[in-house]
Amino acid sequence: MTETEPQKNGFHSDDEEDNKNQRPVNIEADVHEMERRKRVETIMSSKIFREELERVVGDRIRDSAEDGISALIKDAIRPGSGPVTSASTAVIPINDIRGLDNIIYAKGEKQLRCKLAAVYRLIHLQGWAPGISNHVTARISQDTEHFLLNPYGLQYNEMTASSLVKVNMQGEVVEEGTTNFSVHKESFALHSAIHASRPDIKCIIHLRSQNVVAVSAMKCGLIPVCQEACLIGDCSYHTYRPDMNSQAAKDELAKDLGPSNKVMFLRNHGVVCCGRTVEEAWYMAYHTVLAVDTQLKMMPYGLDNLVPIEESVRASVYELAQAGGGGVNHGTSKEWGVGELEFEALMRKLDNMGYRSGYQYAEPLVRKDPPRQVSDVEVPPTVSNLSYLLEDDELCKDGGLRTLLAQLLRSNKKNSWVNNSHGTGGGGMYETVEVKK
Repeated sequence: MTETEPQKNGFHSDDEEDNKNQRPVNIEADVHEMERRKRVETIMSSKIFREELERVVGDRIRDSAEDGISALIKDAIRPGSGPVTSASTAVIPINDIRGLDNIIYAKGEKQLRCKLAAVYRLIHLQGWAPGISNHVTARISQDTEHFLLNPYGLQYNEMTASSLVKVNMQGEVVEEGTTNFSVHKESFALHSAIHASRPDIKCIIHLRSQNVVAVSAMKCGLIPVCQEACLIGDCSYHTYRPDMNSQAAKDELAKDLGPSNKVMFLRNHGVVCCGRTVEEAWYMAYHTVLAVDTQLKMMPYGLDNLVPIEESVRASVYELAQAGGGGVNHGTSKEWGVGELEFEALMRKLDNMGYRSGYQYAEPLVRKDPPRQVSDVEVPPTVSNLSYLLEDDELCKDGGLRTLLAQLLRSNKKNSWVNNSHGTGGGGMYETVEVKK
């Protein structure tokens, strides 16, 4: 009698592929990692690889006065011998506030700092940064009348949440940032005058790019020849004077700005864009620059050839934009404010670029459908049970498929399962009985 090898727990195949299929996922991942390491060790121990590496290092030492290994590492990090580009440099994170550092800030101040520092980075990425000059200011609260702004001496691409300086209405430092630089009080006087006259304004962006200064120096000012000029509403104009410390100068500026305008061109000195939120201020600044660029492209053809947009159309476009969300607030789970939807998209862009904005997103990017409710009642697995298919909206998007399933359901209703008992003991068997009408 020959002995047969015992079967193991119902598994009757010695095939290696079947063994792989029985492995758990974590063990399979470990096996793949072991195989990868084995291949790497094989390459590293190869004589041909060592000889090639020695040849490359030797050629590098002969061709360069630098240390060969150091030069190779530099080339691995930054290929080529050209200048360092923004894509190859390390990105300074916007949100550099970590751990216990949060407790020194008031409620909501950390998020405001991250937003304001992100605006500085956006201005730099757009090519509007004037070096270390100009300011973007944000009011922390109406109660304390404290404001955040950049320290004078730091470039816009270096701005972080913790480096912002907190000052009062007079420009005196209330809380230093994490740098050794202080603030430019004379430059902040322009912002403090606007903040004092318009409590509704929370953020002010001062831009002084070439195209903006060019339009601010024109007698015609900004002409509404594009949609972007409609989105920012009516613009104000003010003859800028460097000395803003006198009360008369502040009163004149407040009068020129008006009670409701949010964009004011400073003659020969750029523009200030204001907003009730940081998002709205960026929205106004972005569309102001677009409107300025469009106008300058049209100017060579002469002012007589420009066709301004009608006042009624401008008013309707501005009213729609002030509804927020580009007029698509209906049907969404959040009522977007002016510029919020656009600003959130820009924060995703910065985060994808590695800036670590620290922004708290109001809406996730990917929609997740809620799980379907499963009935507690078990449906008998009969051929007549087609109703669950009709309830699947995703499956029955096509009207033809829904009609076909309905016809099958009606035809199968002619058959029903009945319990026909045979014998004793209450046991039963199921049989199909045709129901005749």
